Amino acid sequence: MRPLKSIWNELSKPLPPGWTAADIEPAMTREELGVLNLIFEHSQFIHLAEGRANAVFRIETRDPKVPRGFFQGTLLRVPKATPDVTPCDYETLQDFQEKFVDVHVGRQHIVPQVLVKISQTVANILNVKRGAALRAKGVKGDLSIIKAGYAMLVEDMGASPDYKALEFKPKWLAQSSLAPDDATRCRTCAREALRNGKLRLRGLKTSTPVCPLGLLHENHDVVMSTIDRLAPKWSERDRERLAEAFKESGVLERLRDLQVEGDSGDALFTNPSDPRFGLSMTLRDCSCFVRMPTDERAPVVIKLADVDKKNWREKQSYWQRRHTDLVANGWYREQEKLDPPIETACVLKLNHCLERGLDVPPAFRARLKG
Repeated sequence: MRPLKSIWNELSKPLPPGWTAADIEPAMTREELGVLNLIFEHSQFIHLAEGRANAVFRIETRDPKVPRGFFQGTLLRVPKATPDVTPCDYETLQDFQEKFVDVHVGRQHIVPQVLVKISQTVANILNVKRGAALRAKGVKGDLSIIKAGYAMLVEDMGASPDYKALEFKPKWLAQSSLAPDDATRCRTCAREALRNGKLRLRGLKTSTPVCPLGLLHENHDVVMSTIDRLAPKWSERDRERLAEAFKESGVLERLRDLQVEGDSGDALFTNPSDPRFGLSMTLRDCSCFVRMPTDERAPVVIKLADVDKKNWREKQSYWQRRHTDLVANGWYREQEKLDPPIETACVLKLNHCLERGLDVPPAFRARLKG
C-alpha cells in the first residue's frame, strides 16, 4: 500500500498537456482500496465538522501492521442521509471532479480526493462518534445518519506545526451578468447584505462582508485591504506572501474566468442545465484553502475544495428567486428598505468613490489613506 501522502502529491501535479476526461485513470488500484477497507475496520475516527450533506472525520489507525502516521494529512468525508435532501451521489461527485473540474480548472489547483467504500461496521462507528460530538455541542433533533457505501479520502488542508491555515469562500469574483448596470454592490455583497438584514431584524449580530472583487483588483493596496480582512491575525509579511502567492498561482483569475465563461448571459433562466453554467455555480460556492508555511523558503499552498456538482433541478428555482429578490428589493443598489442601510465594503462602491473623489469606505482607509 503506497503512503497516502505520495498519492496526494501525484494528484497535485498538473495534468499532462492535451489530456481530456478520457485520459483520467483511477488514483488507487482495486488492491489498494481493498487494503484500505481492512484498515478502516481497525481505526479510530474523530468527528471534525459537517455541513448539510456531509460529515468530516480524522482517522487514526490502531492496526500494528500499518505504519504510524499513515493517515496523517488525510481526512475522511462521508455523505449524510438526511430526510428531504437529495444530494448527488459520491460516485457522480468524484467523476465530476476528476473529469470536469480537474480538466477545466487545473488539477494542481484542486484539493485531491479518492473515492473509497466504508462498511456497515465503520458506518456504525462513525454514527456513534458523530452523535456524541453533536450532543456535546447541544445539537438536538438531527435526523441524518451515515450509511455504508461510498466515502472520500481527502487531503487535509488544515493547520499543522509547520503551516498556518486559512479557509474562505471566494464566491462571485466578477459581477453577475444579470445585475443592474448602476449597482454599487457586487453579487456577493448584495447577497451578504440581504443575509445581514435578516439577522438584524431578528436582533442578531452582523458583520461587514469581505468583498471578493478586492482580491483581483488592479490596485495592490485594495488587494492588501481585502487580505487584511481575510487574515486579520496574520503578520504583515505573511499577508504580503499570500498576495504574492495568489498572483503567482493564477488560481483566482482562472476561477473568475470560468465563472464568467459559463454564465455570460441569462443561462440562469434560459438554460440552467448547461454543464458550463453548472460549473460556474459550483465554482461560486467552492472553498479556497491556504497553507502558509512557517519556512519562507517553502511555497504557499493554495487549493480549491467543495467543488461538488450542483443538482440544478433542485437549485434552479432557488437561484432564480434569489436573483429576483436581490434586484427587486434594492440590494444591488444599496436601496433596501432598512434604516440605516446595511453596511458593506464592496469594491464597486470603492471604485465609485475613487472616481468621484469621495471618501472611501472605512474598510479600505488604512491602506488608501495616502
